[in-house]
Amino acid sequence: MKIKYVYIAFIIILLVISIAQIFSIPPYAGNIFSVYKSGYFKELDNGFQTYADSFLNIKMMSRPVYAWIFLKDMQKKNNMNIRVYNNKGLEVQAPGETRISNDDNVLKILNSLDPKSFSRVIDNRYYSAIPVFIEDRCRFCHTNINRKNIAGVITFERDYDAHIYYSSERVIIFVLTSLALLILLYYIIKWDPARAVKELFDKSK
Repeated sequence: MKIKYVYIAFIIILLVISIAQIFSIPPYAGNIFSVYKSGYFKELDNGFQTYADSFLNIKMMSRPVYAWIFLKDMQKKNNMNIRVYNNKGLEVQAPGETRISNDDNVLKILNSLDPKSFSRVIDNRYYSAIPVFIEDRCRFCHTNINRKNIAGVITFERDYDAHIYYSSERVIIFVLTSLALLILLYYIIKWDPARAVKELFDKSK
């Protein structure tokens, strides 16, 4: 009978966790960001990377000024801040126009031996800094590049809503999971292992 109670306790724990995932209860994605980066923020990162790639393609295939116009349009439509920095850490407001940056994260990426994207959550704002690496096609214009082949950094900052992570698809998945666990719990409660063993011995006589 002990094994039965172990199964019951295990299924109840799973059931409580599954039911809890149905509702929008804390801690939310922003609260646990330092421990676990949820799929919601990963989707935001994918969007940022798409903006960065589009900016670079417009800059290369057309007039550079059009790339900055594109970024300004994206800022207005999506209510976010986008900044471009060169490999010296200066903010590039427009082609040929730079100013001193006060973003330490940009300088850390530029000075890093292994530059990688950096992201953080502050209050209700999500910040992401993406390094831009030099490709062969970039060298027609960018000739004075450091050994790390990094042309600069693009930063994104926008409001986020952690409740969005609780989508209808998520609710449906955990409702079905909870129902499956309830059915399993019902059959385990009805299960009588001692009786099954007794019947097995009776048949062997």
